[in-house]
Amino acid sequence: MHKDDEHIIDWIIKKTDPKRQMDHFNLKKRARSFERRKIKLDNQIFLCKLCNHTWAKVSKALDSSGWRLYPKPNMPTIGKKRKICPLCNKRSDNE
Repeated sequence: MHKDDEHIIDWIIKKTDPKRQMDHFNLKKRARSFERRKIKLDNQIFLCKLCNHTWAKVSKALDSSGWRLYPKPNMPTIGKKRKICPLCNKRSDNE
């Protein structure tokens, strides 16, 4: 065994350190929270019945209108709830 090589017992002690294990656990926990957030966001995106754009309600801090319209090819439409978007609502109210 060379002087530079780490002994197997030292390696095991370092790998089983409680702080290291908690950091690893917290990393996995954070990744699961992003998955839950994605599902929540995906349920808030709707497909307009009239113009076939996808849109979502957003906070006023993100967009002053309170909703955001997504370009047609950028968002998959399979499984989206169908609702008339605010833009089409305004158009129908004006007519």
